[in-house]
Amino acid sequence: DIMIINVIQDLIKFAYQFIPPITLFRRYHFSPADLAIGSSTRIAGLKRIRTPSLPSKSPSLPSEEYSSSDVPTTTNNIDGVIHSSSKSTTITVLTYNINHELSSDPNKSRNILKAIFSSGAQIILLQETNPSWQERIHNDAIALEYNYCHYHHASIERKDRPAGGIAVLSQFPLKNVQILDLTTDISGSVFPALLCDISVPLNENSSHDENRNCASSAKIDMSMIANVRVANVHLRPPVELDGSAWLATARKTEPIRICEVKELLRRARSKHWRGNELDEDEMAFSESQLPLDIIAGDFNEGDFGGATSYFSSQGYTDALQQYVPQRKETHTWPFMRNFWTLRKRLDHILWHGESTIPVMYLKGNKVLEESECTSTLQSLGCGVVSGYESNASDHQPVLALFAIVKDP
Repeated sequence: DIMIINVIQDLIKFAYQFIPPITLFRRYHFSPADLAIGSSTRIAGLKRIRTPSLPSKSPSLPSEEYSSSDVPTTTNNIDGVIHSSSKSTTITVLTYNINHELSSDPNKSRNILKAIFSSGAQIILLQETNPSWQERIHNDAIALEYNYCHYHHASIERKDRPAGGIAVLSQFPLKNVQILDLTTDISGSVFPALLCDISVPLNENSSHDENRNCASSAKIDMSMIANVRVANVHLRPPVELDGSAWLATARKTEPIRICEVKELLRRARSKHWRGNELDEDEMAFSESQLPLDIIAGDFNEGDFGGATSYFSSQGYTDALQQYVPQRKETHTWPFMRNFWTLRKRLDHILWHGESTIPVMYLKGNKVLEESECTSTLQSLGCGVVSGYESNASDHQPVLALFAIVKDP
C-alpha cells in the first residue's frame, strides 16, 4: 500500500511540472521597477531607521549591454538601487543560479550578466559560479560598486562537482564569510553553502530626534550599521549521483535536503563560523538570537518541499510564496527532446521577521559597541524577473525587497 501511495504521489508531482495550475492563459510579468511601485504602500506604516548614505552620482553602467532603461527607476533611485521615499532602510536581494556551463556561451552569458546587473540588487547571491564566470562578472561588479565579493569555486583536487561554485556580491561590507562543506557530514550532499554577515549602513546622524533611546549626543560623530546574517544555499538536486533521474528521485533525495538545512542552522547557531574572526569589541551577539536573517538560493525543490517546510517550522517565510503566484516557475528544463518543458519553483528567498538584527556603532571602520537600538526584517515584495525564461540560464533570477525596521 505504501508503495502504491508513493507511486501516485510521484506521478502527481511529475505531472505538475508539465501543467502548473492556471498557467495556460495568464501571463506573468515582473521587472525590478514593479518591486518599488508595489512596495510603496507597505512601507508607509513602518517605524523606520533611515536609509543608508550612498553616493549621489548616477551609476556608470559598465557596457552598452546594459542600457539605462534596464535599471529600475524611482523617484529616489540612487546608483541603480531601489529606495523608498520614506525614512526606512531598504535592501534588495537577488538569487540566481547562473549555470556553470554557460560562461563560454556568448549570447546566454550576456543575458545572464544583464539579468544580474540590471536588477539593481544591493546583495547578489549566485550559484554554480566558476573561475570563468568570476572573470566575466568582475569588471561589471566593480563598475557598479559591488566592492565586496566572495567567490568559492569547485576544486578538482577536492573532487568537487563542477556545479559546486557559489558567490556573494555586495555593495555593503562583508564579514565572517565561511564556506560550509556539508558533504563531509551528510551522506548524499554534493554542494557547499556560504554564510556571511553583511553590514548595512544606517544614516543614524539624521535621526537623533526620533531615536533618542538608540543614540546620544556623544555619539553624533558615529555611524550605525545593521548586521544582517545571510546564507546562500545550493541544496541536493533531485537527481541520482550519476546524473540520472527517475520518477521517485525527487522524493528519495528530499531527506538529504532536509538534513542539509538542519545542519546549516546548527552550524550557524554555534559561534563556530564567526567567533574565530571577531575581536572582543565585536562579540555582541546573543545566544538566543536566530542565526540567519535571510536564506536564499537554489533549494532544488518547490514551495512545499521538505527543506522549505522545515524552515517554515522554524518561523521563516518564503518571499516567493508570499508574492509570486503558483503559476510562475523559476526553473525550466527541456524534456523528451524539447517536446515538453518541465517547470519548477526551485529558487527561494526566505526571511525571518522575529529575528533580532544587531545594530552597531562605528567610528571609522571600527566597531565601538552595540547600540541599545535593535531592528527586525520586513518583506516588502518579491518577483521572478521576466525576460530570462530562455536564452539564459535554466534558472530565472528571483529578486526581493526588505525593510530594516526599528523595534519599538
